[in-house]
Amino acid sequence: MSLHVCVLGIDGSGKSTVVSALPAILAAEHGLIVGSASDSFRIVAADQDHLASGFYPDGLPIAARLSLRLKRLAKRLVDYPKLYAVFKLAQMLAQASAAAALVQRHGARVFISDGNAFLSTTGRASNYLRAASTDDHANVSAPETKDLQAVFSYILDDKRVPAESSQRLPSLRKAKLIYKLNKLLRLRAAWLPDIVIFLDVAPELALELIRSRGKKVDRHENLADLTQARAMYLKTLEAFQSYRTQQSAHVICVDELSLGETLQAVSEALRPHLNSARFANQTSTSPLGTTDLADETIRGKTLNHRYLLRYLVLRFFSGAWREPTFFFSKLGRLFLKEGYSAGVMRAIYDRDEKEYGLLDRVFLEYSLHRAVYDRLQILVRKITPELEARLATGDDVRIFTAPSGFAYDLFRPLEEIARRDPEAMKRVHITAADLDSHGVLH
Repeated sequence: MSLHVCVLGIDGSGKSTVVSALPAILAAEHGLIVGSASDSFRIVAADQDHLASGFYPDGLPIAARLSLRLKRLAKRLVDYPKLYAVFKLAQMLAQASAAAALVQRHGARVFISDGNAFLSTTGRASNYLRAASTDDHANVSAPETKDLQAVFSYILDDKRVPAESSQRLPSLRKAKLIYKLNKLLRLRAAWLPDIVIFLDVAPELALELIRSRGKKVDRHENLADLTQARAMYLKTLEAFQSYRTQQSAHVICVDELSLGETLQAVSEALRPHLNSARFANQTSTSPLGTTDLADETIRGKTLNHRYLLRYLVLRFFSGAWREPTFFFSKLGRLFLKEGYSAGVMRAIYDRDEKEYGLLDRVFLEYSLHRAVYDRLQILVRKITPELEARLATGDDVRIFTAPSGFAYDLFRPLEEIARRDPEAMKRVHITAADLDSHGVLH
């Protein structure tokens, strides 16, 4: 079971930046696989990225691709409130469907979304229907917290809306129809998150931040509409807490917080939820920086139609034929279990130091592994004359390298220079840093 977190806030609150940064922070702190959906989709583990902007090794769900396109289209229509509302809702529904698909595909324990179809629409509905900056806003009573709670109960639980609330609410027939279609088609696009984080910022400050970006200011990015949206978001949050529990929503005032302080505050707000019993035994025991996959996980990643039909068959004669042999070679099995760990990289770099069997040679000649080895040889040839030129001046040479790995590209040129001029090594000062969880780096 995954924890779905929604980050809300008016424009200028920094929610998109927070959502993009949180996966790496939470994955590192809690050893969990964490995903996010905002301007791009991310899936991050403590020691590797499974999915990032422009990096989709297991493919990107159709709903995710649709969400990104709808987001760009909605942005172009932002000055046309009725059209914008339609495409923005479609984008939020597609994003929610993509989140559910990515959680299932990658086993994410936490997923963080920039907004939510239910909550974002509820919070911004007044902006779309009767914006505070327009003349038709006057003399219109805004919905109260209990009215918004009635909306959740009507759509999600099929409970009748009280007559008093109906007078302050727009028609909910279309919303109910969308929810029913979602359930009928099993789109997994309309649901409430487990936890809501609201980044509360003063509308005046938000407007200053928006203008400081140097980009076009959207039609609804004005003081009146931002104030209206903030008030409705706070009511939506209270309604959500009444519908769920008080602990299901957190308001974080970010007026005087830096980005780092905001991220720390959000992380602290989520900590009790992540330390709960259902997450306590989910932290990884693998050394940081090294993957350690079970055999069934390896089979699940390789023996599926996406890999076999959409990759292996299409690229079989372009070198992919080597990959099935990894199961039968010592180096291949080590790679499948640990990924590109220090041990695997050392085998690739040191391939000339021992004789390998046929299947291990097939692994070492895999195009990526051959390219890594060839790149090392090129770097050694490039770095050697550079170091010689700097040492020839008679000054000290200070070198910093991180992440360094085995640093063969640096140490091999130095070894060659040391053989010819041992005294020169007294003027070389090196600082190298990297993860070394197994104690195998030089």
